Amino acid sequence: MLKMDAADSPLPSNTHLRLSSRSKTRLSLKQRDGSIVGNPTESSSSFFLMITGQIECAQTSSSSLTNTQLYCRYTFSYGSDWIVSHGVTQGITQIAGSRRALKGNDEEGKGSIIVWNFPIEISFQSTNTYGWPRICLSVYGIDFLGRDVLRGYASMLLPINPGRHTKFVKTYRPISGNALQQFISWLTATQPEYQDTKITARGEGRALTRVVGENNLTLKINLVTTRKDFLSFGYTSK
Repeated sequence: MLKMDAADSPLPSNTHLRLSSRSKTRLSLKQRDGSIVGNPTESSSSFFLMITGQIECAQTSSSSLTNTQLYCRYTFSYGSDWIVSHGVTQGITQIAGSRRALKGNDEEGKGSIIVWNFPIEISFQSTNTYGWPRICLSVYGIDFLGRDVLRGYASMLLPINPGRHTKFVKTYRPISGNALQQFISWLTATQPEYQDTKITARGEGRALTRVVGENNLTLKINLVTTRKDFLSFGYTSK
């Protein structure tokens, strides 16, 4: 600690001067009331991506009779250079029942809607954009015997540009190899499923998978993207 007389010091009497001898000498001026007078900024070691929002609902067509009670599971898939600094990486919504969709919610003004409004909040940090995070979704329903049955998978790249985003995601599900196996799967409520939901965010191991699109089931997601220190690493957006 270096002490100076008040008469010789060019600083105000209510300011303390502290000098610390480290690899890089830093000068910190702190007043008695706790406010910082000056503190040089240091270069960031990584940039941050913050996502907040909600899995809002699932929209079904008028021809759907099975998607009456649904719930959704979600998880995040990201590269090896990304680290979760805040939040949870997976979750499950409540079971919600369908209700009649208002006119204008879909193309024909028909169908039903299952509302979850399940919140999402997570923050990532990384040093490069390779392996940008994706959200993986799997929707399950309750059949007439009270069994959990897969209704569809979906995957979406998290928005890159900052701001509010509303996304509609189509779903699909894997199917058995022949008609007999499909009938047995329907009868026993053991439809084919992925062992790891994150496979929907990758291309490896899906070359021989047979899937069918669930055209009558669409997920709606609202997200707000916030970025920090991207310019420090030379990344810009147009």
